[in-house]
Amino acid sequence: MSALSFTFLIRTTPCLAVLAFLSGCSSLSGPELMAERYMACPLDSVWNTSLETLKAYPVTVKDKANGVIETGWRVEYVQGRAYGLLQREGMGDKERSQLTLTLKPLEANAVRLQLAERRQHWGFRGGARIYDWYPVQPSQKEVDHILNNLTKKLEGEGCFVES
Repeated sequence: MSALSFTFLIRTTPCLAVLAFLSGCSSLSGPELMAERYMACPLDSVWNTSLETLKAYPVTVKDKANGVIETGWRVEYVQGRAYGLLQREGMGDKERSQLTLTLKPLEANAVRLQLAERRQHWGFRGGARIYDWYPVQPSQKEVDHILNNLTKKLEGEGCFVES
């Protein structure tokens, strides 16, 4: 190996390591599920009903001017997968989810609502970090449940909701 190629290798290896690290960090957030509804309803009614519907989540952002509601992580215990030769159950398997709800007025008394969910699982991973949070597929069932509750409440107020 020539001195020039050795020097090139020494200089580029740290750059490649940083690039690999950054691309790994970007995948930590995991997949996101987005659902959308259109409503014939005043924006204030949709905003207040959305906050009421999300009361089981720790709301961290309430930005009415931009139509954004964000929640912190909400943790739930779930049945974990078995691991190891003896198929032991995981210790403290749980999932957490985080929601972002966006409201956009389209015209007078017409609103587009978007709900996005991110989900992570706490469980056995193996390796140096035996237990850790890792991204999993969002729950369509949970998103549908939230949207159905929101729809029922808004229809009770006389609003029309189209999915």
